[in-house]
Amino acid sequence: MLEELRVNSFGGISGELFLSPNFNVIIGETGTGKSLLVSSIKFLMGEKFPFVTEDTFVEAVLRVDGEEIFVRRDFKGGRSRYFLNGMRVPQRKIYEVLSPLFFIQSQREGINLLKPSYQLKILDRFSKTEGLLEEFRGVLKKYSSKLSELAELKEQERLRDREIDILKFQINEIEEVNLQIGEEEELLELREKLSKIEEIRKVRETSLFLLYEGEVSVLSLLSDVIREFDSLNMYGEISEKLSSVYYEVESIVSEIERKMNPPETELSLEEIEERLYKIEKLKKKYGSSYEEIYDFLNKSKEKLERLENVSYEIENLERELEEIKEKLYQIGKKISIKRKEGSSLLKKYLEREFSELGLNSARFEIEFQDLKEPSPVGLETVRFLFSGNPILPLSPISESISGGELSRFLLSILSIFSLPSATMVFDEIDSGMSGKILKKVARKLKLISRNQQVIAVTHSPQVVAPADRVFKLERTGNGKVEVNVLENSSLVEEISKMISGDVTQGSIRAVKDLLNSWEE
Repeated sequence: MLEELRVNSFGGISGELFLSPNFNVIIGETGTGKSLLVSSIKFLMGEKFPFVTEDTFVEAVLRVDGEEIFVRRDFKGGRSRYFLNGMRVPQRKIYEVLSPLFFIQSQREGINLLKPSYQLKILDRFSKTEGLLEEFRGVLKKYSSKLSELAELKEQERLRDREIDILKFQINEIEEVNLQIGEEEELLELREKLSKIEEIRKVRETSLFLLYEGEVSVLSLLSDVIREFDSLNMYGEISEKLSSVYYEVESIVSEIERKMNPPETELSLEEIEERLYKIEKLKKKYGSSYEEIYDFLNKSKEKLERLENVSYEIENLERELEEIKEKLYQIGKKISIKRKEGSSLLKKYLEREFSELGLNSARFEIEFQDLKEPSPVGLETVRFLFSGNPILPLSPISESISGGELSRFLLSILSIFSLPSATMVFDEIDSGMSGKILKKVARKLKLISRNQQVIAVTHSPQVVAPADRVFKLERTGNGKVEVNVLENSSLVEEISKMISGDVTQGSIRAVKDLLNSWEE
């Protein structure tokens, strides 16, 4: 329930409203911005408006389940700021808190009522199908996902033979080469050695001759020098260093003999080049390394296995789809039954409401239309058929209903769907109606306000009279608009002006009679 509403510089309106928990009415001359006061609630929830300034703010105090909630939105530095109980929060949080607490009737709401999709939502709410619909949509989502999977498998099946041939060729090409880890590096080194085998042999022979095999070799000379130093039995350090050099050269000789031997291989240089060419070809097609090539190979084998078994997968998936479809239609039929039961009750309720609002000759039906395929709304859609004239046939309300009838139709719908925790806001729902009908509309609004808070913007004295609190928007000398509460004599005078355009003894008597009739 909205207890307080404070508005500052919102479209020129500034004021403070302390609202009744029941029936509140907002009045004022044309152009004072009565509808803007309703829009301030939308502004508070996050809607954008072009006329806000640095001074603009809207605050509201609400009571929900016995707890007080304070909400504020202002406009600083070109940006909106939102506050919940004094703490700054994102707009989304404010919307989550406020949207269930307000039902704002506007011209758009009336237009929505003309749409079959909105009409179906009304019927579903009345028929209490929300739980079944949620279950239905969950199964439908699974069904749609499986249908897409089946379409993909069938496309694979259509292209299967060609793709199987390609995969088999690729697998065979990789396996035929039988690449081993580190093989390429070994072959490159072997190719290098074989291509320079004569140069290596020559360097080996010369090195061994000079270091070891020749009569005057490095090792023999070193041996002679070491003997000379040993005979002196002096200069031990030099003798040790010479011995170390001798052994180092000896080690080098062994390494030359071991490493510079011709490579032991049965492969010719031509065969090595051919093998390296095949490896390079694999790398260009399937990956730059052994790991990447074999990763491609494994994935290709898995894909080949799937493709070879695709027909079996299709059969299994088609059986699964049949089971899901059967479940889908079972839930859908339950929804259809509840909707048809609900439509009969809704017809009775609405025709009773029409009668109370002066639509005595109005007739109403709900037409069901089966869908070719299940959809998120179920197995059918609906249209509301209406006729306000007993001579004319029933037809869709978008074609047959007048503006005044549409307002009363909407009011009838809202009176059925009472929302005790929400504040109902009506923006000139009584526009264009005659005095007799206006009294019926006022009675309906008053009845609704017994169960929940109602705020109505109106030009009609018949709607003002039963209100528990009346607010008037008045333009001041500087062009701004203020909000004032009308009570007692000020209320009588204002309703008098609304009835006759002036305050006269006759109009005052008429107002008092009108107010007394509501008290009775």
